[in-house]
Amino acid sequence: MDCTYIGHSTFLLETKHVLLLFDYTGGPLEVKDGKKSLLVFSSHRHTDHFNETIFSLARREGNTVFILSSDIANHLVPQNVQVRWMGPYEEVSIDEVAVRTLKSTDEGVAFVLQVDGKTIYYAGDLNHWHWEGESEAYNLQMKRDYYAELRLLPAKLDIAFVPVDPRLGPFYSLGAKDLVERVKVKTLVPMHFWKDHSVCEKLKTELEDTDVTVVQLTHEIQTWRIQ
Repeated sequence: MDCTYIGHSTFLLETKHVLLLFDYTGGPLEVKDGKKSLLVFSSHRHTDHFNETIFSLARREGNTVFILSSDIANHLVPQNVQVRWMGPYEEVSIDEVAVRTLKSTDEGVAFVLQVDGKTIYYAGDLNHWHWEGESEAYNLQMKRDYYAELRLLPAKLDIAFVPVDPRLGPFYSLGAKDLVERVKVKTLVPMHFWKDHSVCEKLKTELEDTDVTVVQLTHEIQTWRIQ
């Protein structure tokens, strides 16, 4: 499949049978018309993950379905679009794509997909958010909540889109490292790094003793092939 990094936490995946767009909020976007269905995912209501402009995609030729986290206000959704609302721990199958959700440690949901024989994990804001300004009790509870969700993931992930937020300082990679310690990840795609692309190389160095391939995102609008 081909993957295009558009910016922040926005990615477009094109598989053999379907197009998958995650947390689009803006930027250049080329979505093919035609036979392939387009599934548009929004993991939660935060403005860096959801923007109403996604609904303009309903005008494209071909089937378009919006899979929206249940925390997004329904009055923002036009009447004439196909929507599947999803809260935590729900499952649905759309155009031969099996989707289930986990509960975010911030807002909304994370998505686990089975498509074309691959298992894809899109974390949204599900992360080990360890903030230096928070209390020890808060950060401990965050750790427990994150570990609880990781236990619900499959044993193997072909592709994992994971937050590596530089605002967390030295703890920016906790969530990614926790993940690869507990789940076999083939390809890890960093996201949510606020245009600080240097964290990709930094994370690759931190995970160099693992079997994980860390995708190096160096600029926005970058496309590569995932085997």
